[in-house]
Amino acid sequence: MNLRLLCLTVLVITTTGCSIATPLVAAGAGGHAIGRYEENIKVRGAAALKEEPDLLTFSVQAIARNNADEAINTYLKGLSSDSFNDNMKSLTLYQIGLLYMNPYSQQRDDDKALKYFNQHLNQFPQSRLRNKIESKVALIEERKNQKTQLTADELLKLANRSELLTQNNIPFDAELTPMSERAIKTDRISDAESVYLILYSNQGSTDTMRAKALYQLGLIYMSEYNSQGNNAKALNYFRKITAEFPNTQVAKQAAKRMGQVINRQ
Repeated sequence: MNLRLLCLTVLVITTTGCSIATPLVAAGAGGHAIGRYEENIKVRGAAALKEEPDLLTFSVQAIARNNADEAINTYLKGLSSDSFNDNMKSLTLYQIGLLYMNPYSQQRDDDKALKYFNQHLNQFPQSRLRNKIESKVALIEERKNQKTQLTADELLKLANRSELLTQNNIPFDAELTPMSERAIKTDRISDAESVYLILYSNQGSTDTMRAKALYQLGLIYMSEYNSQGNNAKALNYFRKITAEFPNTQVAKQAAKRMGQVINRQ
C-alpha cells in the first residue's frame, strides 16, 4: 500500500461507512447463524464505541470484526511516513493506544497501550490530547489492581444488546460520514472538527483528501440536527474549499452546498 493511499484509507475513506470485508462464516452455517454473527459484530462495535467515543470509525470496525492487529499495522505505517505531519502522527498514536486498551477488543493488551500512550507523551508533550492520554494511563494503572478482569467475549455476553443495537432514525444528509453523524448525535462537534482539521492541515495528503475533510465540516455545521449549527461557519468551510482546491470535484459539490445554505437563510 503506498503512503498516499494509506492516508486515504486510514483517515478519510474509513470514516465514510465503507465496511471491512466480513470473514466467511463456517461452511454449512444457516441463515440464523450468519445473522447472529453479524449482530455480534454490530454489538461489539457499538459497545466499544460507547466505552470510548474517541475511536475513529476505522478503529471501531477493527474491534468489531476482530482485526485490531491489522488496523494497528496500518496505523504504524502512517507513523513511519513522511506524508504524515505531527498532528496526524499524534492522532495515529492515540488511536493505537485506544485500540489496545478497549475492553471489547479481543486483541486487548494494556501493556502495549501504555507503551504507545507513553510514546505519545514523550514525542508530543504539547499535544491537545495530553490530558486525555494521561487519564487513559491512570485508568490502565487502576485496572491492573483489579483482581478479576472479564475477557472481551465475557463482556459481550453481558452487554445490553437491544440498547446497543437501537439506532436513531435521524434522516441525516447522505454525504455525512458516520463520524460526522456521530458527532452531531452526541454533541461532540469540537472533537470532530479537530480531527477533520488535522486531516486538512496534512500537506502530504492529496487536495481531494484535504478538501473532503473541510467538506464534512461544512455539512456538519449546516445540518439542521446539529445543536451547534452555524450557517456562517458552513459557508466559510465551503468557500475555503472552492478557494484552495478549485480543481477538485469536491469544490463543485461545495459550490452547490453554498447555494443551499444561502437560499435557506
